[in-house]
Amino acid sequence: MRFNLSSLILSIAVIIAHASLTNSTTEAGQLNSAQQAKITETQFNLSTIELINGLQTGGYIIYMRHGMTNHEQKDNTQDFNDCTQQRNLSNSGREQLEIIAKAIRVLKIPIGDVLSSPYCRAKHTADITFGKFTVEPKLQFSISKNQEESQRLGEQLKQMMHQASTEKYNAVFVGHTSNLRDGLGIWPKPEGVIVVFQKQQGKLLFLGMIKPSEWPN
Repeated sequence: MRFNLSSLILSIAVIIAHASLTNSTTEAGQLNSAQQAKITETQFNLSTIELINGLQTGGYIIYMRHGMTNHEQKDNTQDFNDCTQQRNLSNSGREQLEIIAKAIRVLKIPIGDVLSSPYCRAKHTADITFGKFTVEPKLQFSISKNQEESQRLGEQLKQMMHQASTEKYNAVFVGHTSNLRDGLGIWPKPEGVIVVFQKQQGKLLFLGMIKPSEWPN
C-alpha cells in the first residue's frame, strides 16, 4: 500500500526540527556554529519498502556508493582514465550491481541525471546500475585528500545535492564513503548501498539506506 510519504516526512520534520532547536540552545539562548551544523539536515530511518515507494514517485536524491571492489588493488594514479592503476569492481560487485539495476527497472523507479566520481569503480557502477552517467570531478574520493580538501569536496557534494533537479525524477550521485561523511555526516556502508534524501524547506532530509541485499528479487 502506498501513502503520501512527502506529507509524512514534512510533518515529522517540523516536529524534529523544533525539538532540535529547543534542545540545542546555549545558555545564552543562541546556537553555536557546531550546533547549527548538526541541525542543518534532519534524519529518518524509513524501511526499505517505504523508501522504494517514495523513489517510485520521483522527487528524491540517491547517493550510491560504488559496488563491491577488489581490495587487493590500490589507487596508484591520478589519471582517472587508467583503470589498471585503480581499485576496481570485483566480479561479485558487478553481479551485485546487475541485480540492483534489474530491481530498479522492474520497480519502475524514474532516474534523472546521474553524476559519477571520475574513478573507474564509480563510473562502472553508474553505467551498470543506471545505464548512463556524467563524470563530475567534484565527486572524487575525498579520503585521499588533506583535511581542508576533504571538507571542501564534502561541502561541494552537499551543494550539488541541494541544486539537483528532482521535479519528476530521482537525481543520482555515485561516489565514495568519505564524501558523504564529509558533506552530511553520514557513512554509507556497505559497498553498493543506496542512501536516500529528499529536499524539504531548504534542508536535505536523510530518509534511510537500501543495502544491496535488501532489494526485492
